[in-house]
Amino acid sequence: MKLDFVRGHMGGNLIILLRGDQVPIGHELETAVKLMGPNYLHAHEAGILYPTGKPGQIEVKIAEPSLPCFISACGGFTQVLGAALIETELGELFGIEQGEPTSEVLLHTDCGPTNLIIDVHERKALRIRTDMECFLNLSYEQGVGHLNYKGIEVMQAGKFLVVNADRFKEVYPDADFRGWDRETCQALFEIQHEFQEQTGEIEPNVVVYDWNPEQGGHLRVVYPHYVPDGFIEPSCGTGSVALGIALLAWGELKHLKPDQNGLVALNLESGGGIELGGPEITALEIKIDNGTINAAAFSHSRVEVTSVGQAIL
Repeated sequence: MKLDFVRGHMGGNLIILLRGDQVPIGHELETAVKLMGPNYLHAHEAGILYPTGKPGQIEVKIAEPSLPCFISACGGFTQVLGAALIETELGELFGIEQGEPTSEVLLHTDCGPTNLIIDVHERKALRIRTDMECFLNLSYEQGVGHLNYKGIEVMQAGKFLVVNADRFKEVYPDADFRGWDRETCQALFEIQHEFQEQTGEIEPNVVVYDWNPEQGGHLRVVYPHYVPDGFIEPSCGTGSVALGIALLAWGELKHLKPDQNGLVALNLESGGGIELGGPEITALEIKIDNGTINAAAFSHSRVEVTSVGQAIL
């Protein structure tokens, strides 16, 4: 079996894109997970693309390997797809106009409709803005609230466990969120296990952050979704939205003022490796009304298509 693929990343969040018409029916998840393995293309997520017959619209299924399962949304996938639709033959294949200065694409995901606005210049995607409203709404539906495990106050933001690194270090003062020593990994994994037991959440989704920026952003962040397998994402779009929800619930956004459109901008330092923080910026925009976020979108400062080829299974 031969499968055409596009591979890319968003700040180190590794993504592969596949054509649905080439993937065997009934074996979509199995095929995607195999391709994401270390012996093949190695990726954090895979997106399978299907035509809708409607201009500017694509149906997608998003696979995640650690469980494995199909997931409702993936921000990194949307960013890499946005770049690939402009910079590779995928755009023509799926009927996406290459217009300047912007191209607009509507994705049909398991979460709901997801809109991309792509800034285009000379067949390069300069910036991809992903509207995360459907994931935002799903997160609030799944639940937001304070929790306490092992004496550490954490937050549920939908399917995500959100951990403040400084609160974590109050209990584990030697915690290492750069090298991820054994004690840090074990303690975080135990907290994650309790979180999943209590909430019933089966997907492993974790955000760790602090307010100690090093690159001119507002805060640092990393996404250690499943540390026993070394599944630590440097950047994560859905995790960025979950973080915004948690920060508001914790009352940590009071010092940030909305702009003339009512948007609060958060620049998250991430990417480049598994350590807390990083050299790239995830730009998160949220709109707050009556104590909740009612709109969210994000873009990332470094999105690259790294290879186009054919995999043989």
